[in-house]
This record gives sequence, structure tokens and C-alpha cells, in this order.
Amino acid sequence: MNSRHLSRRRFLRHAAYGAAAVTVTPILSMRSAYAASQGDPNNFVVVVNLLGGNDGLNTVVPAHLTPYVDRRANINLVENLPAGEVLRDLDGRFALHYKLANLKTMWDDNDLHVVNKVSYPSPNQSHFTSQDIYSFGIRNNDADGDGRGWLGRFADAYCSDPSEPLGVIAVGVGKRRDFDSEATAPVILSNVEGFRVQGDEDYESDHLLRVKTVKDALATDPVPLTEPALTIFDANTQAYQLVEQVQQGVRGWTDPGTYPNSNIGSYMRTISQLLHAHDLFKTKIFYTGYGGFDTHSAQHTGGTGQNRHELLMERLDDALGAFRVDMQNQGRWGNCVIVVISEFGRRVFENGSIGTDHGHGNAFLVAGGAVKGRAQGGGLTGEIVESDIATNNTLPFGHDFRDVYANLVANHIGVSATPLFPDPAYVPSTSGEIDLV
Repeated sequence: MNSRHLSRRRFLRHAAYGAAAVTVTPILSMRSAYAASQGDPNNFVVVVNLLGGNDGLNTVVPAHLTPYVDRRANINLVENLPAGEVLRDLDGRFALHYKLANLKTMWDDNDLHVVNKVSYPSPNQSHFTSQDIYSFGIRNNDADGDGRGWLGRFADAYCSDPSEPLGVIAVGVGKRRDFDSEATAPVILSNVEGFRVQGDEDYESDHLLRVKTVKDALATDPVPLTEPALTIFDANTQAYQLVEQVQQGVRGWTDPGTYPNSNIGSYMRTISQLLHAHDLFKTKIFYTGYGGFDTHSAQHTGGTGQNRHELLMERLDDALGAFRVDMQNQGRWGNCVIVVISEFGRRVFENGSIGTDHGHGNAFLVAGGAVKGRAQGGGLTGEIVESDIATNNTLPFGHDFRDVYANLVANHIGVSATPLFPDPAYVPSTSGEIDLV
């Protein structure tokens, strides 16, 4: 890497934070661009992270397997369905959680693909370690990593031209390690309305005047010739340009009024706003998510009251259902792929607190108009058999999460996934089993 460019980039990222009244809320990001690809330029991927370790066995239910019922006496969804609820059958064996009605509709319309037993070799049950592995895309990052996340590598490889629009955007998840990069910095925000040059909280009424004053100075003052003044000048200029570009790009977006009042509903709504400017930004990967999935207790209590996992599934389904209708109305659903992930699954048996502890293999949901559903020979990848549940504490590793990402990057976005996962121990699948789009 060019050490001068890298040092300047790092200084640039922090300089605006120190510049009086010119920090971007919530983070300054240099503008980035998507390089030419072989895929449809309108294609995009949305990653939805269920933070905390979602229980895949109660999301995609192996209702036909007796050990699932026996080892989850109080939380299995065969014998413990709340009154009036039904499982959403997929193929006579597997079924979706009873609150996933919109995802069931996607399945019926061949817009959903389920991948079971997703993990990585020698899985780790620590939230922090497993999340880092998913973020870096490397099993042993200390020994084999380069300090970048998989999306940081994507941005560096394919979004490095600062003269073009935004390539990777994170919504509502903060600065995760996935976005650590060297030459670029993905835009990170919680909502469009809050993405602005930060004002002085003590003198908020002067914000517009302050913005005008600084912008006038940047437009008329001579560009500094030496550091650190040059970098601070660039940081301030890029901050204002980036904010203005985003705010202008989303003008004219119409709120359909159907997004649920939840964190994930708000985040999917924001992604819809940003997609309104897709012709300008050409964003290829959006990353969002929400937490609460570490269900060690009261995961599923049955009865008439709403339980923890039920509420989490309902929020996911409502948000994705609203997003799907919105994208269909915008004519973008055919270019969309949503992948729902989590850092690990849960144990195959319930614990003494009517919950589940940390596990390994998990179910990933891949939805979108571009997805190969059951009519295209897809739908379900990764068989769960009786011995997986009867004799194991955790669902075993069957498919590498990087194979899922790689298939979407290569076949939907249209660029090589090889630079994204340089782990020398990672052997990409060549069996064709991971065939999602």
C-alpha cells in the first residue's frame, strides 16, 4: 500500500472530527465509487444482521424431526404454538416461524432461499470472536488478516475512485469491523435526516448561518499548500459535499407509510430513501441489522402473551414485507437480494431458563426478486438430519458463510469475490450447492 496515501487517509478521517463545527453526524466518510462490473448496474444487496445469535432452528423449523421436539420440550414450535398460530410450511418437512408470513409469501413466489447449517470451520461461541470472524471474513484474523473487514476490502477493490458516488452504506449499525478499510470509507448513518454537518448544541439556532459561513470560506479561500492545513481543508470540503450529495439525492422520495415503527423498520425505510438516488450513488451493498437475539431465557413461553423470539421474528417479517412491496412499486425488486445473517445459531436443546445457549450452525435467509427459489431448483440448501439434532449439542457446520457472500458478490453484483476473503485456510465451495441467484 502507498504509505503516504494511507497516512493521509487516516488523518483525513480524523481531521474533520477535530475541525470546529465541521464534523459529520454520525461519521465523516470519503466519497467512494463502484467500479465497472459484469452485473446489472442496478443490482444491490442488503445484509441484515440479527445481532446476538439468532435461533435458526426456531426460524426455519425442522418440524419433521422427532429429536427437535424432544430436546426442546417447552420451546419447540410443533407442540407449543400460541393459540391461532400456524407454522409456515415450506416443503412438508421444514417450516418458517409462525410470524414469518411475508417471508412465506416470498417462498411461494420463488423469492426466498434458505441455507441451513451456515457457520465456519472450528466455530467459536463467543459473541465478540464470532462477530469479528464474520466481519473480517477470516477465521484467524490475528495471524492471517490485513486489518480490513470484508466490506472494507470490497470498497478498496471496487469503490476506490473518490470522484464517483457511494458504493457501500451502513444503516443503523455503527462503525462495525466489516467496514475497516485502507483506501476508502463506507458511509455510515442511522437515518438521512440526521446525516448532516454537526451543529453546536449550545447554539443550534445559528446552525444554518454557520454552515453558510464555512461553505463560503471553503469556496473562496485559497487551497492550502502544506499539511496539516491541506488535509483539514479537504476534510471540511468533502464533509459538506458528501452531506449535500446525500440530501439532494433523496429529495423526491415518497414515504409509502407502510414501514413498521421499529428499529429495523426505520433502517429499511432509510435504505429505500437512499435507493431513490441509486442512479446517482450506484450503491451495491447496504448493511443493517438489529439486536436482541441472545435468547438465553424466556425465548418462547407459549400461551397468549408475546414472547421474545416471536417479537423479534415479527419485527423482521414486517420490515422485510414492507420493503418488498416498496421495492416492487419502485420497480427495484428484481434487482434486490436481501441476506439475513447472524453470528451463530443456538444449542439444539433448551436450557433451564426456557431459552437456548450459544450454538454453531445456523439458517440464513436469502430473499429478493433475483433469488433462485424452489421453481428454479433452489429454495432449500443444507439438509438437517435427525442425527444432527439427536446426538449433538449444536447444529454442525455445513456451509461456509463466505460462500454465501461470494455467490452474491460474483453472481449478483458481478465482480470477483476473491479479494474479499484472503484467508489461506478458506476453500471456496466448488460443489455448486451454494447457488442463490
